[in-house]
Amino acid sequence: MKVIVIIPAFNEGEIIARTVTALAEMKPLFREAGRELRVYVVDDGSRDDTRQQAEAAGADRVLRHRVNRGLGAAVRTGLNGARADGAAIAIKFDADLQHDPHDLPALIQPLLDDEADVVYGQRFDRIEYRMPLIRRWGNRVFTGLVSWLTGWPVKDGQPGIFAVNRSYLEVFYLPGDYNYTQQVLVDAYRKGMRFAHVPVSFRRRTTGRSFISLKYPVKVLPQIFMVLVAVRPLKIFGPLGLLFLVAGLGLFCWEFMQWLLEESAKPIRHVNLVLGLFLFGIQTLFFGVLAHLIVEFKGRDQG
Repeated sequence: MKVIVIIPAFNEGEIIARTVTALAEMKPLFREAGRELRVYVVDDGSRDDTRQQAEAAGADRVLRHRVNRGLGAAVRTGLNGARADGAAIAIKFDADLQHDPHDLPALIQPLLDDEADVVYGQRFDRIEYRMPLIRRWGNRVFTGLVSWLTGWPVKDGQPGIFAVNRSYLEVFYLPGDYNYTQQVLVDAYRKGMRFAHVPVSFRRRTTGRSFISLKYPVKVLPQIFMVLVAVRPLKIFGPLGLLFLVAGLGLFCWEFMQWLLEESAKPIRHVNLVLGLFLFGIQTLFFGVLAHLIVEFKGRDQG
């Protein structure tokens, strides 16, 4: 059984060698269990010596983007490489070594036991430092979002470590270049996969910079919106359509009441606005229903 660890890296030359070495030290343990562990680094257009350091440290393969394309794109490239090379299990592992390689056997156990197809590390039971406030809030928002979309009991929707089996590798689809964690969960949910959490250790970053910044929401929000539309269109367009209908009805009632009280010369002064609100609300509702039916039929076909 081939297990491939994917390490997306962007300007991680200072630590990537330590990360590759730490993961390579797990190979004898995997070999004893009859599994081959391989370490792949995805150099996402680094401007430093990330690629050279990874190769010198003994990475089994280094995949490279000529320009920086984003963490989601790097994960997609790594999963494609693992699938092409016949991996039974693929593990995504952060380059900054905040996660512990010794957690890998426990992480893949639900896959080996055929209890799950996608396993996410759950950091908050064994985190070794206090996460910055903005990251805690962001994690809660994104975790709540994917829990709502999938109905799964997701406790940590933004980990840097997860594992998937061959069943998911064969069918995965990650179109976005940034928020891979939400994409994987929603994609797996839509394809009828099973999900599990495993507690993992999480340490403070000691080198480099996190890709999470104030610019991150600006990059990922459009992709999050597309995920919402693709999975729960009626929950987006339904309330939006009702909002316009209620606004139109409210304006109609207000102006009609003013006319009854003889405070206005016309029953409805803003006829075009009222009609526009009603029509836009009805169109939005019908669009949501149509999109919902398309998603439902597509899901049945994939099932």
